[in-house]
Amino acid sequence: MKKVGIVLLAAMMLLCSCNETPATSSADNTSSATVSEGTSSVKDTSSKKDNSSKNTSSWTLDVAAFVREIDGEKYFDVSAAAAASPRRPDDSEFFPELDGFVGYYIEKGVYTVDADTMYRIIECDFKGDGSIKWTGFKTDNWQENGDPFDGILPISKIHDPLYQQLCLPHERNAFGGTKNGNNNFEILEKTKGNLTALCAIYLDKEQADNLPDDAVITLCFGKMKLAVCKDDGKGWFVASDSVGPDGTHPGPASLGNIYPIPWTLENDKNPVKPYNVGQSNVTWVDDHYEVKITGADIKGKKFTDSRVTWAVFHTWSTFYNFDAENSILGLATAYTVWVKEPEWSGFLAGDTGADVRQDGQYCHQTFSSRYFVITNEPKMVYGHNVGPKRYDEVMDSEKVCQLLEIK
Repeated sequence: MKKVGIVLLAAMMLLCSCNETPATSSADNTSSATVSEGTSSVKDTSSKKDNSSKNTSSWTLDVAAFVREIDGEKYFDVSAAAAASPRRPDDSEFFPELDGFVGYYIEKGVYTVDADTMYRIIECDFKGDGSIKWTGFKTDNWQENGDPFDGILPISKIHDPLYQQLCLPHERNAFGGTKNGNNNFEILEKTKGNLTALCAIYLDKEQADNLPDDAVITLCFGKMKLAVCKDDGKGWFVASDSVGPDGTHPGPASLGNIYPIPWTLENDKNPVKPYNVGQSNVTWVDDHYEVKITGADIKGKKFTDSRVTWAVFHTWSTFYNFDAENSILGLATAYTVWVKEPEWSGFLAGDTGADVRQDGQYCHQTFSSRYFVITNEPKMVYGHNVGPKRYDEVMDSEKVCQLLEIK
């Protein structure tokens, strides 16, 4: 996603930037290992000592020693293991592969883990009142949003696919900036305007040498939706549904647009304008659109300006207009995408967001999702702007997943 930059933003652009927010390891969080009320008792084996002087090279985690029975099932006691060990840069070691136990117990506190560990353990069972956080999470709050994503994933939300979007790293960090999603501009209360869902697709730079300039990539697009919740008490609803070549569902706008990177070039005093691959390369097939682009397109090689370093395939949904009678509490976006050619599976990554235009304001991006790897199987790219402070009040995860068809 692009970053807005100095003053003016073009109407249809995505953004991303980076601020430093250090993650904190909780290996020194030596709380006792007792389960919450309503579960079986767990023996307290945690250490209250400062273990920072222990020799980490000689200490080995004895997994069996920290397996506990809770509610008739065996769990690995992360809190006790961390308390008994030497201090570590992060807590990934205290989430061993499942072997003789069904999941993990965290009494309380935030435990930091690497990306591979985080993606592995969110599929597992958990007990306790603790949380996990990816070590590389960085909150980008340059627009001073009152409810920024903080990367902390509570056990109570660990299997909620929408809360996960506030915490998970990109599946592939295809384009600079931060390595996770972020909340951006706060929609103004009781101010009319419009919203549109966004789509940006990048080539993974590590794959650049493996993709010939004359290679043809067929991007396939299914449904693209925008869901909204207002303060009128009516809950979440689909505000925009872009799919199909008819007047009711016209499909994403301007399919085939290639934008220069850096994003700011489009609005420079000496601008570099985007181009479209042409309608002859955009077709409706059965139940989806197909757009043919080349390796040169997605690498930015068809731009003649030397300031262009890369490129992005960029499109957006139909617009949802809203009045000033009610305020927008939350919004969520999703689109389905895949590549037709198996040989280019895994070469691209896509993200989403939503632009808002309100009276007296320039165009602003409300949030930027994490990046999802695009394969030759249909993939849902999705995200939302409801941060952790307002989540329980605003978000209806089950309803929004149903509306956007998130599986």
